[in-house]
Amino acid sequence: MAMRKAVTSIPEYAEWVEQVFVQSTDRRGYYEAPWFRGAGNARFKLLPGLYRSPEGETKFADDELRSEFSRKALPLVAGRTPRDDWEWYFLMQHYRAPTRLLDWTDAALVALYFALTAWRPPNSSRESPSKPAVWALNPFALNRKARFFGPVNTDYRGLKKYLPRPYSHNRPPQYPIALDPNFVAQRMLVQHSHFTIHGKDRRALDEMRDELSLQKGLFKVTIDADQDGIEYLQQQLAVNGITETTIFPDLEGLARELRLEYRLDVNRPNMT
Repeated sequence: MAMRKAVTSIPEYAEWVEQVFVQSTDRRGYYEAPWFRGAGNARFKLLPGLYRSPEGETKFADDELRSEFSRKALPLVAGRTPRDDWEWYFLMQHYRAPTRLLDWTDAALVALYFALTAWRPPNSSRESPSKPAVWALNPFALNRKARFFGPVNTDYRGLKKYLPRPYSHNRPPQYPIALDPNFVAQRMLVQHSHFTIHGKDRRALDEMRDELSLQKGLFKVTIDADQDGIEYLQQQLAVNGITETTIFPDLEGLARELRLEYRLDVNRPNMT
């Protein structure tokens, strides 16, 4: 059965997830749990924040950002202080500082929610409308390229080369790998967070699909809906228990949830 390229409803999306499930099961019946990532625009590439600007591509950009974040963030950390460079890096990504990390989740409905809430309508009639999308990745297939079995844990010493000490002049390996992070924030736990970390190759993950042997390990489905359809899908997700406070269990999440529920979102068009 060919993989769905677009869906218009929760049942169709569930069918696509089932197709991903089938593709993630080998001939022996061994299941390699996929990860999902929502995107507000189907045209967006699987590129980490650091590599989305020319400045982030400079040789020591990652080193400088990591050093400055850990130097200045310590008085601002609420709760437990990060214990190592990896936990600092996860904290950077959590607060949207540019990193080589890309967020994923093992919860398909959570990824769909992120795709729908990240979508924005055109600013004018001249702007071509976009469609949200969800990516699916087999992290086991990705890591076979780096000769790891499955997503690697940050306690594994072989990962040090992917996060060398700042200004050590050591560059990370070429290709991305998938890893299971230590949860340094509550949101990471409830969002079922995982990461891929890019290496020195600044291309998007989807642009390396063939080189990484991901023909059966990387998929994308477009959410073919207009603004009314997207709002309806959000309502359906809420019925299934996926809301802002599910994803962001704090007062900020509650406030956004109320804005959406009562259609008072300041980002909606034609609002004053």
